[in-house]
Amino acid sequence: MSKIFETSEDLLNLGQSKFIESGLADVGIRLKVLSLTKSNVAAKVQKANATTNFISHGQIDLVLFLYEDILDRLDEDARARLIEGALSNAYYDTEKDKLNIDNSPFGEVIRMSKKYPNYINDLETVELTIEQLAEELKERKAAEKEAKKASKSHE
Repeated sequence: MSKIFETSEDLLNLGQSKFIESGLADVGIRLKVLSLTKSNVAAKVQKANATTNFISHGQIDLVLFLYEDILDRLDEDARARLIEGALSNAYYDTEKDKLNIDNSPFGEVIRMSKKYPNYINDLETVELTIEQLAEELKERKAAEKEAKKASKSHE
């Protein structure tokens, strides 16, 4: 399971500004932005669960999770589009007075591709970067293992 930590200030500000642009703040939805140490996407939204509501005393309705290691490797425009894309999955149903999350596999891609024709390129870049990060981690662990092995043989 990936670890959760406080988001860097620049990504926090970007997430909050995209949240305000989404209009969800206008209907009273409250956001918390958190970062993950590992994920299969750059950004995702989730409704606050019972535990989150209890801990926050009902002050959080929506959580935006960001994979900072990936977002830090992208340009600012791509970061903004990916965060906006994740937030596009959240919508407020005024008839039912309820926050909903669109979990359909292509909803975000369709919505965002209408606005940004090259959005699929951003998603492909994220996928390649995740693979690159995984390979770097694998190589680092192998190097650490070799170094440990070498230090034991010198003892």
